[in-house]
Amino acid sequence: MTNVLSLRVGDRLPDFVLPGLDGKLRKFIWSFTGDPVVLLAVADLKLIDVEPFALLRSACTAASTRLVVVAANEPAGATSLWKKLGAEPENPLLLLDQKAQFLPALLAQGGAVSFGQGMGLRQRAIVLDPNQRVASTLDTRVLAATTETIGDLAESVRANAGSGLLINTALAPVLILPRVFEPDFCTQLIRLWGKGDHKDSGVSSRYGNVNVEELKRTEDYMIVEPMMQKAVSDRLAYRVGPELTKVFAFDRQFTFDAHVVLSYSAEGEHFFGAHRDNGAPTTADRAFAVSLNLNDDFEGGELVFPEYAGVRVSPPAGAAAVFSCSLLHKVGPVTRGRRYVLTTFFRQKR
Repeated sequence: MTNVLSLRVGDRLPDFVLPGLDGKLRKFIWSFTGDPVVLLAVADLKLIDVEPFALLRSACTAASTRLVVVAANEPAGATSLWKKLGAEPENPLLLLDQKAQFLPALLAQGGAVSFGQGMGLRQRAIVLDPNQRVASTLDTRVLAATTETIGDLAESVRANAGSGLLINTALAPVLILPRVFEPDFCTQLIRLWGKGDHKDSGVSSRYGNVNVEELKRTEDYMIVEPMMQKAVSDRLAYRVGPELTKVFAFDRQFTFDAHVVLSYSAEGEHFFGAHRDNGAPTTADRAFAVSLNLNDDFEGGELVFPEYAGVRVSPPAGAAAVFSCSLLHKVGPVTRGRRYVLTTFFRQKR
């Protein structure tokens, strides 16, 4: 687990290890088996009332959601309190953090604190999608509010949209990650593009940055505002960075290339021809590309990977397509409206 925890929607909750009632250590990630998870963090099991807890358990079961409780109690005292709540040793799972290794961060006001600091809240429910990413946090009327909302929350983040698809062709190794940028943040970036000096920034090649109209025609705005640069980098670091380790076994320190908002319009006949993102000496240390759609009210403009069956990729607004910079890819023309996309690159830190 990192030294500082962030609990914004879309952030990945790092794994942690704590003992159960039997004293055996359990990894939190073991609770993720394809369904959403509710993590109920509580300073003391005595703060939980029997009836609201029973209702929460029933609501989680109805929503096909796993409930996990983390409390600061010692094992001896926790056993009797757990029985009074009508719970079994493993149903729901109880993890004990009597040394306060992780609870202070889970209960911190604002959802960000260094481990080892004092606790803020006394209770908090953290709803996580099947990929261990934060879907919501509930800090007031915790048990009741979670009981009332878990059905809709779980349905909104369930990871089964592709269950009806059967893939029997070559497929590029592209990670599609939802909810990387919030809708309001996407709107801010589009407005920033509108106010900025946007022009076609050309293509990096072994001959330098060149403008090749046969290869690329877009309207680009490089983000230069320090606060926006940090806002983009923070979201990508917390929401995409951990996925690079899990999905691509990329566990190196990284930094970012410039963050650029590109616009493709049907009127401008914009496109980006087939290319790789690390073919020049100045781009050789690029590891992964990020293509993040800021809107979805357009047609065309899909990412295509010619080496892998030409499957078209078009994530919804706020979602990112992440792929190796070594992959050949192109962007088809927009046939209706205007597509706004944030592009950047994870670079290996030297």
